[in-house]
Amino acid sequence: MALICYVVLAVLIFGFRVAMQRKKTGDHGLRVATQLKTSVQKLATYIQVLVLLGVLAIAILESLNVLQPQLNLGIYGTIAGLALCALGTAITMVSQFQMGKSWRIGVDETEKTDLITHGMFSVSRNPIYLGMMVIGLAFMALVPHAYMVACYVLAIIGIDLQVRKIEEPHLRRAFGDQYANYIGKVGRYFPRLRGA
Repeated sequence: MALICYVVLAVLIFGFRVAMQRKKTGDHGLRVATQLKTSVQKLATYIQVLVLLGVLAIAILESLNVLQPQLNLGIYGTIAGLALCALGTAITMVSQFQMGKSWRIGVDETEKTDLITHGMFSVSRNPIYLGMMVIGLAFMALVPHAYMVACYVLAIIGIDLQVRKIEEPHLRRAFGDQYANYIGKVGRYFPRLRGA
């Protein structure tokens, strides 16, 4: 089941979005190569690629019965995994759609895009990454194994490096006070509790 989910997610979240971006703008929106200049940029990118390949390898090995889950969650694990997968995919795809022409994978310092603060971005500054974190939980439920947990931990590290050390500094430079005000109102990943 994990391998099927991985393939479906790759098509929906990456393939479909890249095709849609290209149709709308004439550009695929991939900027990964432009953010390999510093050691932090390289580290964040390589960690994320390693996680994608690691989860794929685990899903393939599990589907071939070479790798057995270390915890038997039975049908409940499958149901939880599929539900989390659906939720994470919905969060990610809606957020991607709401970014419109500003959607990118990676950062190109020479580009000027709009600061998106509406929709999902009004409750989370990084709803796409939040969706990916939920998807990571889904894969841990589908294949409860220490290797999958390790991939999830690496994913969180890679995402946080990408956000804190690459994207946020870029947005501060690009949008100044507008971004500073946005930071004051909206949480990095999770909605802020109001009135607490």
